[in-house]
Amino acid sequence: MNPDWKTHAIGRHLVDVPVSAKLIESWKYSRDRLELLAPSDDTQFDRLIAQEEPKLKAQVQKSGKTSFVGRLALPNGSVALVSWDQPYAEDGYSYDAYFRAGSRILRYQKTAIPVANKDKAITFLKRCSEKWREIAVDQIPEGIGFVVGDTILADDLPNYESWRLLIQLAGKPDVTFQVSGFVGAADEGLRKRAGGILASMLGMAAGLSQLRNHARPVGQIQADEILVAGNQNGKRNYGFKWEAPGKDYSLAEPNLNVSLQVRESAYATNRESFSSDDEALELWDTVVNSIRLRAGAV
Repeated sequence: MNPDWKTHAIGRHLVDVPVSAKLIESWKYSRDRLELLAPSDDTQFDRLIAQEEPKLKAQVQKSGKTSFVGRLALPNGSVALVSWDQPYAEDGYSYDAYFRAGSRILRYQKTAIPVANKDKAITFLKRCSEKWREIAVDQIPEGIGFVVGDTILADDLPNYESWRLLIQLAGKPDVTFQVSGFVGAADEGLRKRAGGILASMLGMAAGLSQLRNHARPVGQIQADEILVAGNQNGKRNYGFKWEAPGKDYSLAEPNLNVSLQVRESAYATNRESFSSDDEALELWDTVVNSIRLRAGAV
C-alpha cells in the first residue's frame, strides 16, 4: 500500500484512507447510539458513575418519585443506570450502560424498554458487556466483531447495527467525503432509484455532466455508481455516489454508501478541493476499491 494511505477498521468492514485525513466516526448497535469515552482506570470509572447517578436521581416523575430506578451490575465491571423512560409514566425503562473494554469506556443508551421486556433487555446488556475488547494501537482486529474506534464488540448477534465515517481531507476543506454502512436493504438499486431525477438535473443545469453511471461491483460487493460534475461561476462542483443495496438482516452484506461532494461554499475557486477531475476520480477510486468485509468479522 502507498505509505500515504492506511487501512481503517470500522463496523465489520475495512476501508483505506489517506494518513493525513481526519476521521470522524459514529456508530449504532441495535439501533442505539454508542459513544466512545476517554480512557480511564477503575478510579476514574467509579467517579464517572458517581457523577451520572445523581443526575438521574434529581429527575422527578409526575408522580413525585425520583426517575432513578437502580444500578445494575454487569460483567467485566460494567454498569447500567436504570431510570424510568418518560416522566409522565412508569411503564418503560431507560438503561444508561457504561461498558468496560480494557482502558476504554463505551456509553450505550437503550430507551423505551417496556417493563415486560426488562429481563430480555438485561440479558442483552450482559451479553454485550461480556464481549467488549480493547484493540491494540495500530492493530487491525481479527475474528468476529463490530469495531468501534479502538474497541470491538466480539459478537455476531443479528441486529440493526450501523456506522458512519466522515473523511476530512487535509488541505481540502471544501470536500465532503463520507462512507457509511447499515444493516438493511434498499428497496431499489441506486441507478434505478436516481434515474429520473438525474436525467432532469442534467437537462436543467447548465454545464452539468455525467462522468459515470454504471454497475460498480467491488470484489464480491454488488453496487452502482453515479458521478456528476459541473461548472458554476468558475468553480468545478462534484456529486459522487456509490451504493451497495445490501441484504435484509445481513451483518455480512449491509447497505453500504460512499458519497463525495464539492458544492457552493465560502470558497470561490477549487483551490480548496480538486485541481482536476482526474485528481477527484483517483481519490474516489482508491477509497471505493478498498472497501471490504474484514476477514472473519461475521
